[in-house]
Amino acid sequence: MNQELTDEQIDLRLAKLRGDSDLNQRSGGAHASTAWILLVFSAIASVASLGLIMSEKSKLEDPKSALVCDVNPLIGCGKWVGTWQNEVFFGISNSVIGLAFFAALTALSIALLTGSKLHRNIWIVLSISMVAGMIWVLWFMYQSLVIARSLCPFCMVIWLCMIPLSITIWGRSAQAGHLSNQLVPLGKAIVRNRFVIASIVYAVLFTLLAVWFWQDWQLLF
Repeated sequence: MNQELTDEQIDLRLAKLRGDSDLNQRSGGAHASTAWILLVFSAIASVASLGLIMSEKSKLEDPKSALVCDVNPLIGCGKWVGTWQNEVFFGISNSVIGLAFFAALTALSIALLTGSKLHRNIWIVLSISMVAGMIWVLWFMYQSLVIARSLCPFCMVIWLCMIPLSITIWGRSAQAGHLSNQLVPLGKAIVRNRFVIASIVYAVLFTLLAVWFWQDWQLLF
């Protein structure tokens, strides 16, 4: 038999629908759903970064080796090994930097799952990092689509993970007022519509890849 909801329960549900932050979030914590999203996608991105590092190592040791990520002339990571695009910062492989970042984010996600709270400055740094990360993704997408006309499968996995990670961190940080009180309404809107936003971005991305490489797909399949 259904029990009638109390006024407090109704208020909590309405607050959740509006995307309001609660005391736990304003003090640096996160709901379990948020922590799980961060944990799952940061862990997947860490594995993809590690896979890219291992592929780079194999290619440098044996330039003629067949890499697991080299599927066909269009999809592969071998051609990126040793290029300047893959070593933008101080000659360090992008995958090494990515692994360090995603591993750190995985650790923070586990901390949030256990009920820990992150300082406001950490949320700010994470938000700025995701902005920088998305700029890097867009730049590398340009290099892949326009310059090289090829797709690195490990990089694509990282791109796909960056979308929900960015949306979740930006929404969570802005929603709780960690970035600015003026951005709270925007954060609430992102939190309310995060799945819709992610779906739209995915749809745009896959449509772009399908259209841009349309002739190449026809030749391959």
